[in-house]
Amino acid sequence: MSDNLAAWTEILDQFERALDAADQQMVPASFEPPPGPPPAELVERARAVLSRQQLMMDGVVASRAKVARELAALRRIPQQHSETPLYLDVEG
Repeated sequence: MSDNLAAWTEILDQFERALDAADQQMVPASFEPPPGPPPAELVERARAVLSRQQLMMDGVVASRAKVARELAALRRIPQQHSETPLYLDVEG
């Protein structure tokens, strides 16, 4: 196996492990870009990893927006205590 192929295989393995463990705490690994473009036999795998990364990033952006909406709704709740029950419309 050539050095370039081995380097690209290792980095794709690292990216796939990170995607598979997205809900777990991982120790950040250093990233050394492999030399040159990916070998032809790894191009499809690299595209699949990139596609998974993009889906993961889209999910994080959507989750962040949802949390921001929920925080904004919580901030609208009056801070004073009252004997009257309070209701919050989180859908509207």
